[in-house]
Amino acid sequence: MNKKLVALLTALVLTVSLFAGFAIAESDESYEFIFVCPIVGLEYWNLCADGIAAADAEFGTSTQIVGPTDASNFVTEVVTYMESAIATQPDGIFCYAGLESMPRLLEEAATAGIPVVTIDSDCSDTTNRIAYAGTDPYNAGYASGEAMIEATGGEGTVAILTSSLGAEKEQEEIAAFMDAIEDTNLEVVVTEETNADLATGVTKMEAIVQTYPDLTAVLGTSAYDVQAAARVKYEYGLDDLKLVGYDDQEETLRYIREGVIDAIIVQDPYTMGYLGVKNLYDYLTTGAVENEHVDTGTITVTIENVDSYR
Repeated sequence: MNKKLVALLTALVLTVSLFAGFAIAESDESYEFIFVCPIVGLEYWNLCADGIAAADAEFGTSTQIVGPTDASNFVTEVVTYMESAIATQPDGIFCYAGLESMPRLLEEAATAGIPVVTIDSDCSDTTNRIAYAGTDPYNAGYASGEAMIEATGGEGTVAILTSSLGAEKEQEEIAAFMDAIEDTNLEVVVTEETNADLATGVTKMEAIVQTYPDLTAVLGTSAYDVQAAARVKYEYGLDDLKLVGYDDQEETLRYIREGVIDAIIVQDPYTMGYLGVKNLYDYLTTGAVENEHVDTGTITVTIENVDSYR
């Protein structure tokens, strides 16, 4: 073979190999993400962490989970953790966005060139986030209203325990609940804030049943809210009090099996965590996400399906 031709082919092979190696290096890049979690260690968010771990294993990414470990001051602490995450300059951040400070923080992240995905609770200003994956709060709230009608027959007085009166997600869930019960004879007589803290919820619930001794039912918009109501119902022997809440923590499921809680609206935090990672990975590798807004759905769990709904 002509020596010049051999040299040309050799150079071509080396060039192709060089670019192939570059492409492999690019595709094998390990992105580093931060998930700012509202309460690290809470059973609900542990399920979310399982979804994150599965996505990290699938996409070769690495996600650090940060956040407060109790609910006593979680609003302030989540903001601090979010600010720290932005300062760290990771490849991407995903977070619960149901706090008043989140629009400002998402804008700061966007200014810093950090893509952000919101999960579980979205931000009213969606300009500075690339995607949302979580429960549609209106659909979930409406489902809680339907469950309340089923439990009470559409008659009586209702108290609401909510983790935050200022959180957009809770506000929308309560508004949907009110829409669902609008044409019934159910009346909401009091709404109390608990900061998603079990002890605070118990204290608020004790005061409610003393003020409204003939109360028919309670809606709890977070896992600890309905557990607080269940604890007071059980300890005070309020057998006729109907309870509807959210999230399938083991203690909540136990209360359902015992007939203390009538129904819960179960969300899908595992899928939220998985999509938090996947959306960031897709955005960084392709420049786009498959779906900008994903409703991860709900299931209404009662004593009839508590052992089969999974």
